[in-house]
Amino acid sequence: LGKFIAKRRKEKGLTQEELAAIAHISRQTLSKIENGIMARVTVIHLETILRQLGYELCVVPWNPLSNQEAFMCKEDYDFDV
Repeated sequence: LGKFIAKRRKEKGLTQEELAAIAHISRQTLSKIENGIMARVTVIHLETILRQLGYELCVVPWNPLSNQEAFMCKEDYDFDV
């Protein structure tokens, strides 16, 4: 996930400082996320980072052959993130 975030951030022309400020985390924390050093990040921060990069945080069922929906995105639920 970290490499994905770093690649998309660079494609958007954002510095770590800019993206970190938007997500309300330190540049050092974003660097650790991008380098796979820090695995713990809040859903709120992760969603903010991904939205800024043009992506959305979705929940995918563990078993794609189940009778559950293929995926469920945040707007499918009644909660604030």
